[in-house]
Amino acid sequence: MKNFIKWFLATLLILVLWTFIRVASTTNGWFIEAIAEPGNTREFLEATIEKIKVTSNGNASMLLIEDGQIFAQFNSSRTGTVSMHSIFGVSSLGKWISAVGVMSLVEQGKLELDAPVSKYLSRWKLPDSQFNNSGVTVRRLLSHTAGLTDGLGHNGFPAGEMVQPLVEHLTNALDADDGVSGKVAVGIQPGTEFKYSGGGYNLLQLLIEEVSGTSFEEYMQQAVFTPLGMNNSGYQLPENNLAIYYDSDGKKRLYPNYTSLAATGLFTTAYDLYLFVTMHLPGSKGEPIGRGVLSENSLKEMRKVHASKMGLAIWGAGPTLFVDNNQNDFIIGHGGLSPSLNATARFNPATGNGFVMLETGNRALSTDMAMQWTLWEAGKPGMFILRNLIPPMITQLLIGYLVILISMILIAYLRRRKSRMNSPTN
Repeated sequence: MKNFIKWFLATLLILVLWTFIRVASTTNGWFIEAIAEPGNTREFLEATIEKIKVTSNGNASMLLIEDGQIFAQFNSSRTGTVSMHSIFGVSSLGKWISAVGVMSLVEQGKLELDAPVSKYLSRWKLPDSQFNNSGVTVRRLLSHTAGLTDGLGHNGFPAGEMVQPLVEHLTNALDADDGVSGKVAVGIQPGTEFKYSGGGYNLLQLLIEEVSGTSFEEYMQQAVFTPLGMNNSGYQLPENNLAIYYDSDGKKRLYPNYTSLAATGLFTTAYDLYLFVTMHLPGSKGEPIGRGVLSENSLKEMRKVHASKMGLAIWGAGPTLFVDNNQNDFIIGHGGLSPSLNATARFNPATGNGFVMLETGNRALSTDMAMQWTLWEAGKPGMFILRNLIPPMITQLLIGYLVILISMILIAYLRRRKSRMNSPTN
């Protein structure tokens, strides 16, 4: 019995060590190489430019930010000219900016983060569900933890066509992706899990209108864009300086129009996004953190952990939490993805370093380069790289467990056999 206990404890110890080593090597990226040496900004820039040149099928505008300043820009165009002032549709990236608009109303005392959203709504209400709808709070809508199961995703409405009114869209979105409900309703107990919801941000759009007494567009212009100097940002297709929307075959597309302005309808520039992300730092002329749009405390609240998955922090009250930045904070940001359009903005509040890229003509080129930037900046993989690494890690863990158990059983068998052979016979 004593030998069995020793064997069991030894086996358990080896299994624990194997688990620790395999999980640590994955989450810390021990065997993943960045495209440039840590701290070598010039090398990273050159590798990024080369990737864009080789891969881009349309238009691209990229900014590399160092210590709160634009270190370099690179622009690529299939035809014509693109600059950091060219306007792109940015799809879901706009959710991060919308969240700042919501938080400005919280700071004004017009909203409570943990109050039921129904407290503020008069034009529409959540349909009855088996769960308590009062658990759908402003904070949970911001962090995709309100239990909504709409699955949105928006395709938008063709250029020239009327968009669906917001209240009707909340009830049943006509531009929903295939295979999702498109109905903003509670299908999971609020507060129990992360479930990405474009419909939640449509509800926040209505909330802003109800509380501010003005249109969503007007409020965002007055509360966010104008104070930050984001002079080329808005929710209507601009007449000038619009980057051509290409598909992956290099053919021109038309940008759609959206009901879902807060979730996916923003048009902006790489430079305006630079102004937005650097609001997390003091200004070069002594402007306070937040630039009068939000306080430093509110910005910190937004990047606290509000949602986790598989033990990893993934979302704040608006921004994505891509990876721990080793300074008790996170590299934050958001991405946007729709057919042949991809946008990303990421920022490290501890260093003032960031990455912005907008493009059309590729499905995920901006996201791919931003993942490389996050790995290079933090020295470990962000959540999207980890999402791809975790399934093979689990497979390798299981294979390792099997090998360890077989080996330990074999060792125990051979030791017992040897002990019997060496024992005196009668």
